[in-house]
Amino acid sequence: MWARIHRWSAIVLVSMLVVWSITGLLFHLKPGWDRAYDQLSVKRDEPIDTSSVVAIASLPKSSSIELFGTVLGPMYRVTTTDSSSIVDATTGRPRTFTPDEVVRLVDDAVSRSPFANRYGAHVGIAGNDVRYAGDQVVTFSPSTLRVSQQGRDTKRIDWLYRMHYLQWTGNKAIDKILAVGGLVLIWIVMIPGLVLFVRRIRRRA
Repeated sequence: MWARIHRWSAIVLVSMLVVWSITGLLFHLKPGWDRAYDQLSVKRDEPIDTSSVVAIASLPKSSSIELFGTVLGPMYRVTTTDSSSIVDATTGRPRTFTPDEVVRLVDDAVSRSPFANRYGAHVGIAGNDVRYAGDQVVTFSPSTLRVSQQGRDTKRIDWLYRMHYLQWTGNKAIDKILAVGGLVLIWIVMIPGLVLFVRRIRRRA
C-alpha cells in the first residue's frame, strides 16, 4: 500500500516539479530580464534654469513637491496622501497633456533607454497608451508623469511566474487549492518514501 501511494503520488507530482525546476532555473539565470522590465522615465537628468521657474501659489497640506526637467520643460510633481498632480513649473498652473505631448514625453523616455532599439518607432496612441513597432505598449500617467512598459517578452516572463507559483487557471480560489495541493503532494510522496526506506533498512538488518 505504501509503495502504491508513493508511486502514484510521485507521478502526479512530477508535472509540478518539472514546472518548478525549469522556471526556477530561468529565474536564476534571468535571460533578457533587463530588457523585458526596462525602467523608463520622462525625467531628464539635466540642470534646470531656475530663472524660468515660478513658485506654486498654494500647496495642499501634508504635500511633497518635486521639480524635474522634461522634453516639454520643467515640471512640478505635487504629491499628497490622496493624490498626485503635475504643475507647469514655468507658469505655476496645473498641466494637462495633449496626445502629441504624451507621445513626445514617451518617445523621449524611450530614446534614452539602453534598450531603445527594442521598441522601434511608435505606431499609435490610444488614451494614455503609446504602442511601438516592437509590440511594446508604454502607459503614461498624466497625474504623476510616470511611465511603464510591457511587451511580448514581459508577458512571457509574467506567464512563467504564474506557472512557477501554480497560478495555472487565473482563478484565485482554484490556484490557491493547486498551491496547497502541490505542497500536500510533496508530503504524501515523502512520508511513504521514508516508511519504505525504514522498512528496507530493517529487512537488511
